[in-house]
This record gives sequence, structure tokens and C-alpha cells, in this order.
Amino acid sequence: MNYYGTEKQQRLQRQSDEAQARIAATPGLVQAGRFFSFDDFDRIDWAFVDERLAKDGVFGFRMMPATRIEDIRQKLGSSYRVDVWTVFRADRTTAVAACTPIAAAGLPDRLTFLDVLARPEDETVRRIQLCMAGNGIAPFSADMLLGKIVPAVTVAVADEDGNIVATAHANLPFNTHSSYRGVAWVGLITVTADQRGKGLGRVVNALAIMAAFEKLGADEVVEFVHADNTASRRMIGSCGLRLDPAILCCLATPIVDARFTT
Repeated sequence: MNYYGTEKQQRLQRQSDEAQARIAATPGLVQAGRFFSFDDFDRIDWAFVDERLAKDGVFGFRMMPATRIEDIRQKLGSSYRVDVWTVFRADRTTAVAACTPIAAAGLPDRLTFLDVLARPEDETVRRIQLCMAGNGIAPFSADMLLGKIVPAVTVAVADEDGNIVATAHANLPFNTHSSYRGVAWVGLITVTADQRGKGLGRVVNALAIMAAFEKLGADEVVEFVHADNTASRRMIGSCGLRLDPAILCCLATPIVDARFTT
């Protein structure tokens, strides 16, 4: 019940979970939930990157200086594509001020919040994974979603029939060696097609951001979004986060593969 998705997705989820002790102890490594990742260009072990790309077909580079993305591309060579995500950031004061009225407005009619931690052994977490996968988001393992790998919180909304219709997630992925320790990542924002256009994504995003500060004790939050995803950029901005043009995230995959969904 812990892992869900394609055979490859499940293998990568399991690998990330089992590697947490190594990730926590190794300067530069980040718990990305579905692949290995570095957050410090100067600490990148390129032999390790080559090994994991050969075995996993994916490797992440989080919070990289924008000036080093071309260096990463050149280092990896023409066999790999490097897709880039922009980084939006906010401190506690700014984000909470923006998110509080959004959260206070509540949910659209006939929708309810689920207390994921209150029933971790039932089908709720599996249904969250199904909702993510069914809407184009590669899910995390159940243990990641429940905060058993790194401190985390998962937000879920159900309709009157009990179907999961929206999700969001926040965790603390950066280890104690990182200059970004204490920074929470927010993502896995999912809204089913029948519920879009109601502002539901903004609500669950705001709740995940507030939980990152209130439950995880984060100092700052970050979210990653493609430059061409106008709707997500607008939604993230409404929650108080602002683009940091000096930092980017990227993901390396074989040139023949489709873009990996983070």
C-alpha cells in the first residue's frame, strides 16, 4: 500500500524512502521523494549523478544559481534533456498574511477537508495517490505523504461522495548541511477536472503553506513552476510567493523521454 504508480515510479519512490539516512547525512543531497537531487552546485558528485541517471533515468538539481544551468547542461552532454522550473519564495510573515484570508474563506459547497493523519491505515492515502496520478502528478509514497520520511503535511479535500478532488503537500526536504535547511517545499497541487475554476487549488495551496509554518516550523516556503504555466504562477503569487529570478530548479532525463512531472 505504500507505493503507487508505474513500476518505475514505485521503484523510485521506494529508493528515495530507503535512501533517507544517506540523504540526511550527505552535504548537497535533497529528499525529493521520487529521485535523487542536489541543492548545491559546488557539492555535486558528478560520478554519482552519472550512475543514477544510468540506473534511474532521472536526476534533480534544486535551488541552483540560474547562472549554472548551462554548466549542468554541458556537463551532462547531449544525451540528456534538462527541463527547468522557476522558483517562487516567501517568508512566514508575507505568506501567512496572504494565505490567511484564502483559508478563512473555506471550501466550495459540498466539499470537506480530510484529516489524513487521523486515518493513515485506511484507503485515504491510497486515494490521494490515485487522485495525483490520475491528474498527471507522479505521487509520493504513503510514508512521504504521511511525514514518516521527512517532516511533512498533506492536505486533501473530498466531495460529498468521498472522492478525493484536491490535494496539496508540504515537506522539509533539505538536510542540516544545506543553506536551505528550514525551507519548506510546497507542491503536488492537484484539482480534478470537475472541480477546476472554483479557486480550489488556491485554497489547498494556501493551507499547505500555512501548515508548513505552523506544523513543520519552516522559516520560508518555496514552490517550483514552469515559466509557461500562467495559471499556477498566478495561483502561487496570490498566496504571497514571489519569483526569485536568481534561482532555478532543473531535472535531467534522457533526451528521448517525456518531461517528468514534479
